Amino acid sequence: MKLDDSILNQFNLDPKEEREPVSVLRISELLDFMKESALRIKNKSEQYFKTEDADIQVDCMDIVAIRLNDFVQAFIDLMIFIRKQDDSYNGHSDSLRYCMTSYDALVDEQQENEKHFLKELLLRNEITHDYFNRDIHQQKLIALMQNYADGAEEVYNHLRELCEKNGWMELFANNNRNK
Repeated sequence: MKLDDSILNQFNLDPKEEREPVSVLRISELLDFMKESALRIKNKSEQYFKTEDADIQVDCMDIVAIRLNDFVQAFIDLMIFIRKQDDSYNGHSDSLRYCMTSYDALVDEQQENEKHFLKELLLRNEITHDYFNRDIHQQKLIALMQNYADGAEEVYNHLRELCEKNGWMELFANNNRNK
């Protein structure tokens, strides 16, 4: 028995393939996202200490924690991109510690706030993964906000300068790190 083509077409036997979104950003866009996160960390840290309102303080802490995570994600992607550009990426290290060490190797003249902020980036992992010690992490977050929030902007500035100097602003970073 032969089926009419019009009947076969109704079954949609050749569906169009749906694709996942592409996970790439221009370096300039990645840096813009990092700058936005750095400025929110700085501004919400300042706001936290200017108010006595406990609700506003909690909101500021929440925003800083979220933006710290965003900053760290962009930082990791950017550091891996830079390591790939200078052919020093080993193809499998994508930890925050690896990226912090990479930054230290690339940026010689770091400001004090910048150095301390970088050391405190590991707090992001603690906040994200260790809710049992939430109170301790919140105290560390408040200390970061009080003492080193400006360091986020300094890290951003050094990375932007490095990317501009090397002509990488229009290149793409791929968060599929194995490619």
